[in-house]
Amino acid sequence: MNYRNQLDALDILNVLAFWLGLENLRENREQSAHNDVNAANEKQAAMMMDGILEQFEEVKAMLARVIDLLEKHG
Repeated sequence: MNYRNQLDALDILNVLAFWLGLENLRENREQSAHNDVNAANEKQAAMMMDGILEQFEEVKAMLARVIDLLEKHG
């Protein structure tokens, strides 16, 4: 292999390495978008708040029934 062929092979390897680096960067950015910690925390907080509000509404309904029974029999 002569000197020019060696340079051509190195150029091809450099282009491939650059392309692979760009693909890796694209994949990392894509994964980062899916693994956003703040978004996950906000989603979890919203789910917890929905659960708390649901339980609160159930307790409110129970207390209303208790008050109603106390007023009728008190």
